Amino acid sequence: MKNLLLMMTMLFAMKISAQNVQTFTLKELPTKPVNELLTRGMISGEQGTIGYFTYKKGAVVPTHQHSNEQYSLITKGSVKVKILDKEYIVKAGDGIIIPPNVPHSFTALEDDTIDIDFF
Repeated sequence: MKNLLLMMTMLFAMKISAQNVQTFTLKELPTKPVNELLTRGMISGEQGTIGYFTYKKGAVVPTHQHSNEQYSLITKGSVKVKILDKEYIVKAGDGIIIPPNVPHSFTALEDDTIDIDFF
């Protein structure tokens, strides 16, 4: 009886988690222009968000902060990230982790820079 109950619980848990599975292709996410130099595509699950940003040189994400930790991976081009009074250059293949509630901004240093963010 214990084994049957355990098996039924596992099947129920698998069914619930399978209902929430999402698949996506980053380059095919619906995008919105933030301004003439920056576009953003996003997808969210229950506890996280992925953002796909494409920058033209000089594009700026103004100083802001949020309650989420942010993982940013630059896959093409480069950005200058200002966090408090420090500046970081993040190039293709590099990433940066920004703690929650810390003011930060991004400036694109190259055309067609691609930034994938995880919140």
